[in-house]
Amino acid sequence: MSKRLQKHGFTLIELLVAVALISIVLSMAYGSYVTTTKSADACKSRIALSEQGRKTLERIARHIRCAYAGVDSDNQQNTRSGAEQQEAQIEQSINYFKGDSRSRNGEILHLVTTCGLSKDKAAEEGLFEVSYRFNRRTNELAVSAERFVGKIQKTRKRNWQILSDEVESVDIAFFDGENWSRKWDFTEQKALPR
Repeated sequence: MSKRLQKHGFTLIELLVAVALISIVLSMAYGSYVTTTKSADACKSRIALSEQGRKTLERIARHIRCAYAGVDSDNQQNTRSGAEQQEAQIEQSINYFKGDSRSRNGEILHLVTTCGLSKDKAAEEGLFEVSYRFNRRTNELAVSAERFVGKIQKTRKRNWQILSDEVESVDIAFFDGENWSRKWDFTEQKALPR
């Protein structure tokens, strides 16, 4: 009679408690996994945007460091022939560097530089006319780079390449050695910003 009463197994209540505990632990683990995944995705997005911003700023800085301002025609004026002096006067009227972050047409920076966009060294030799444009409606920052042919060509259409499409604002300031300015015009200052 004692062997009949000793049944081995679990009662229904013990099984229900075990299932409830397992489901609580699994739901906590799943919640933690989902939260961690969302946080990692947000972090990856921020890192990608930060990297894109860093590369864009490096490109702009590289173009500015390699800015070209033409020859110093004042020092060489006396030794030139008439045709060379006329060419020098035309070159003086070229706006080699112009910047304004509040420009109406969105063109925030326009310069002539010795640095092109290509990574191929042979393709980068010479002078390039580079423009940066910020579209406030679409939050896009775009660049255009063409070979510089001795004069600024305003009539042709530019080939714009989008650098970044999630830019909130662009603010540029130029230093003349003493003061900071929001605008720079080479034809007025007769020099590049520092």
